[in-house]
Amino acid sequence: MKKLNVLEEVISVDNGNDRIYVTDGGVYVRDVTLNLGIGDEVMVAHLPDVHFNYCNLDDYDEGNPVVLSTGANRKWLSNGASIPKLRNCLTIVDDADGHVFNGDTLDYLSKGAMYLMDKEIWEKVPGAMATIGGHERAMQMQGKVSETGTIEDRYKILEKYWPHDIYYYSKLIKNKVMVVGYCNDRAYITPEALEKFKADLEKCRANGYYMIMFAHEPVATQNPDHKEYGIDRVLTEGDPSGSPWNFCDGFILGGSRGDATSKEFYDILVNSADVIKGMFAGHYHNDMHLEINAKLPDGTETVIPQYISTAVAYGEGHVMRILIK
Repeated sequence: MKKLNVLEEVISVDNGNDRIYVTDGGVYVRDVTLNLGIGDEVMVAHLPDVHFNYCNLDDYDEGNPVVLSTGANRKWLSNGASIPKLRNCLTIVDDADGHVFNGDTLDYLSKGAMYLMDKEIWEKVPGAMATIGGHERAMQMQGKVSETGTIEDRYKILEKYWPHDIYYYSKLIKNKVMVVGYCNDRAYITPEALEKFKADLEKCRANGYYMIMFAHEPVATQNPDHKEYGIDRVLTEGDPSGSPWNFCDGFILGGSRGDATSKEFYDILVNSADVIKGMFAGHYHNDMHLEINAKLPDGTETVIPQYISTAVAYGEGHVMRILIK
């Protein structure tokens, strides 16, 4: 992991293993270190909430009134204003072994936003992983025309466009760390995703791999102290509205909603702390660190750390570098 020119130290906690600072270019960088004794170093870049807001000529040619109304009324980051922020962040993490764009990369589902994703992510960062957030499957985003199709219709568009499985996708890095990206939008896990998750855990245990997991929304911690949990650090123009939140058992995976498949996925997750060593999320647009109540397979109680990142789209950019050692 390359050394950066630091303009200002913001915070360093957990014996320096969770550190935030500002570079001389104005980018906020959060370095999280997981000391697992893997005998090597793996660095993964975490880039949630890029929010590409853009309509192009293809959108106007298609003439979808929902998308065009959103394009006319959605002013935040309009006309692709998050592009320079993303480019700043990618310069910081050009030495990463893996890149995860963790949901809300599209601000809404338009052809223009997908075009920007092609040009700024898929073409520039070969092998990148991108999870799905709530914005990807929405065409109405402050627009005046209501959605006409179903959520399932919009998921099908994403399935055809995305270069990898949008519901569950994994990649092994340096024969040491398995990086998993999955969709927990609406606390919904597909049966196929559940089976892939089980297989990956079995593979990790058989080969001594560790796993880190990425989804746009966090998972419930089942810690009563997190019933009202506020932002750890408000940086630049991060959005504090809605704080504090119920991370204990609110509307996130492992909370009060979700079908039987989702509940089984969560139950396996929190009982696999021997393999799963970190959970990473966006969605809340601010930096937080919560521990998930978990267990080892023999029933020993422990925790899995969960890190929530500030949006790429704020300030000159925000990015997390995850160093596994």
